[in-house]
Amino acid sequence: MMLIVSPEVLALALMTPRGMPRVLTLMTPRSMPRHPRPRCSLLDEIRQEASVTRGGVLSEQPVVFDGNRDDEAPFDIARWDQHRSSSRYSRLIPGILVGPTTRRISGTVAPLVVYSFLIGLYNDFAQFYPSTVASMDQPMLPWLTNLPSIQLPLTPFELTSPVLGLLLVFRTDTANDRFTNGCEAVWQITSSLRSIIRKLVVWSGRDKFSDAERLAALELIDACVLLHGWIMGSYLRGKPLKAVQEAQLLRFAAGRAENVPSDGSKVATTPYLAITAISIGVSRRLTSISEGQEVNIDDEFSKVTAALGKCENLLRVPIPLGYTRYSVRFLWLWLSLLPFALASTFADVSAASTNLFDKPQIGLAAAMMFVSFIFLSIEDIAVQIEEPFAILPLIKCHKWLMADVRRMRTLVRTPLERSSVNVS
Repeated sequence: MMLIVSPEVLALALMTPRGMPRVLTLMTPRSMPRHPRPRCSLLDEIRQEASVTRGGVLSEQPVVFDGNRDDEAPFDIARWDQHRSSSRYSRLIPGILVGPTTRRISGTVAPLVVYSFLIGLYNDFAQFYPSTVASMDQPMLPWLTNLPSIQLPLTPFELTSPVLGLLLVFRTDTANDRFTNGCEAVWQITSSLRSIIRKLVVWSGRDKFSDAERLAALELIDACVLLHGWIMGSYLRGKPLKAVQEAQLLRFAAGRAENVPSDGSKVATTPYLAITAISIGVSRRLTSISEGQEVNIDDEFSKVTAALGKCENLLRVPIPLGYTRYSVRFLWLWLSLLPFALASTFADVSAASTNLFDKPQIGLAAAMMFVSFIFLSIEDIAVQIEEPFAILPLIKCHKWLMADVRRMRTLVRTPLERSSVNVS
């Protein structure tokens, strides 16, 4: 029996008690959902940033809360509210002490600080030792009376600091573009494979599909999941595909077991070969699909191939090494010579002091720690995001796809499931 609803009845159903259309009330600001304010204390922020590690190597994550652990959720609306809240000025400051970038560059900053302290101590000793000993009427060692004071003018550093800043800014900007391209390519691979799986589920649910084709569609879905897991978990991280996984992927694609040699003479399987095998499996095993549907799946695989090519371009073609090496050398030379220029500045501050131990070497060391931390942290972050696949949560993308596939597979009724429904 079909229920026919007239336009008048439908209009009454959409009216609120006051006579306003319910559709309009849904558009008012009062009815918009309010996301709960995320609760994250200062201690939680410090703990989150201090625990950022991956495989024993510190790496800056694209977001503070990226959901790498099972008890963490990825970025959502509530976390975006927290991310742009004014409390970030107080929450993010402790990261200077415990952040992964600080821990990575601390091994370089510490020698520079000690080096600067020794330079300041030497210049101070060479400048004030003769007058201090003479005022105390103590015998003076002859070889200490003519110690040269090693100092440089500050003007060359003032002239070259903009050049150094431009070098770091251009490199960081280029690395950020590479990171953005890597994110887009990863999401394109995931979206295209999810679209292929959805189409296989929908098309295999038609009555004209046989039971054997439905089972073949399920195996092709498993092959797509294995392909995605291989790309996200191993291939983009430089790990080869295991022989067992390779045989399983080819079996799901072709519908039969493949003989994989155990010796090292065989050329390693690439994702492109796996994509070709799945495409052949679709054309051979799913005979009920039309030519247009087959072309549609091939178009999705073409998108996967193009996105994978972008990923390989990012992996195999870094920022020109000459630019990177020159930036590091110039930065290291600039920071190594800077203490000689700052020594005279801090010496003038305490020129009136007669105490041998009340001297500016501590201030020089603190200034060098501040300057080197700024420049080295910028250069280090650029290096970390230059290759995005080492810090992107690729495994998390695969888990999201697998969660969708588990639900979509339940929509494909196998012969055993349909027979059980007919018996009941």
